[in-house]
Amino acid sequence: MINFAERISVPHPPTIVWSVLSDPDKVVTCIDGSRIDEHHPDGSFDAFLAVKFAGIKVGFKALATLRLDDAAMTGRLDGKGGDGRGSTRVEGSADYAVVADGDGSMVTLDGGAEVKGALAGLVSTGATLVVARMAKSFGQKLIATCDAIAAEQRA
Repeated sequence: MINFAERISVPHPPTIVWSVLSDPDKVVTCIDGSRIDEHHPDGSFDAFLAVKFAGIKVGFKALATLRLDDAAMTGRLDGKGGDGRGSTRVEGSADYAVVADGDGSMVTLDGGAEVKGALAGLVSTGATLVVARMAKSFGQKLIATCDAIAAEQRA
């Protein structure tokens, strides 16, 4: 099992940050190598994520569901899928929240994933470094997205 707990400080009010994190189409622009392929009538969506592990790039397709509590500014993402060859399966979830933090916000991300199959050892071995790298990149892109929203609101 791969677990993660990340905290990201964002210099924008919670309402701006939540406007990004409650919209999967905006969130995906903050995650390198990801995209949403199709939205389904039940609210689920097909997602794709390419991750680099020790020089090997692996693409994962998943069916994802998102549950949001707008009043509490919390969400839960659940996903289940696998690599393009069908030899590795992944199932995971992440809980996240946006809370006021001084003049800005703190985003908390807590979750985990279970990896089974041919690439499980490789993925599990490099997971800590990959998660840290992805969290840093996500935070930077989240801030840039919030910067653009704040600039539009001031215009």
